[in-house]
Amino acid sequence: MDEKKEKVVGIIGGMGPESTAELIRRVFLLTKTNVEQDHIHIIADSNPKIPDRTAYLLGKGPSPVPALQETVKRLTQAGADLLAIPCNTAHIFYDDMQSATSVPILNMIECCAEWTKKICQPGDQVGLLATLGTIKAGTYAQALSKRGLQSILPTEEEQETLMEAIYGNDGVKKGQYSRPLEIVRELSEKLLARGAQAVIAGCTEISIIADEIKHPKIIDALTVLAKQIVIEVKGEEFLKEDL
Repeated sequence: MDEKKEKVVGIIGGMGPESTAELIRRVFLLTKTNVEQDHIHIIADSNPKIPDRTAYLLGKGPSPVPALQETVKRLTQAGADLLAIPCNTAHIFYDDMQSATSVPILNMIECCAEWTKKICQPGDQVGLLATLGTIKAGTYAQALSKRGLQSILPTEEEQETLMEAIYGNDGVKKGQYSRPLEIVRELSEKLLARGAQAVIAGCTEISIIADEIKHPKIIDALTVLAKQIVIEVKGEEFLKEDL
């Protein structure tokens, strides 16, 4: 009898390209295998030409929706059985993307909120480090609220500093990591000092450097997404405990 066919995973990528590559790397590292054939079949469409999500949400750029939907359709036609988006801000357009395909799309925001619930108590406060677009859209606040958790956000000044760490000349999107790492570490500590029981790294650029902090109360959305992919495709017994 033929073995059950595993799902092929499609990555709606390019936002940014490094986050896409990092998601694939983490899926690889988190999967228990005996031989290379045990690894997950992944198709990635890494399209850095997709308009910037935050710029659009702030009224400073074109809508990314048409390009996102085109990517979804290409991955569907390529044979993907499950889709994932390594960009937190892009999840604001989740319904637009899901409407373009019958293939289920994992929702990183919901997955991360559910993971956070496991380490928090009802009523706990959760800090959020994310782009201004994600903050203004309230996607994380809503997902956490559904699970009985409250959000703590950076101050306006702190958010500006975080955006500079993501987009600035010394930012992650420019391939710079030292100063952004200091900023993320400092802001995480400030949110924890204000009463947060956990801090979500809710931007995949932050995810790239968050591992370096190695703080047990920092929940990395990209790692959560990688874990969920392994669970969805292989089953929980194939998920390694740590990277």
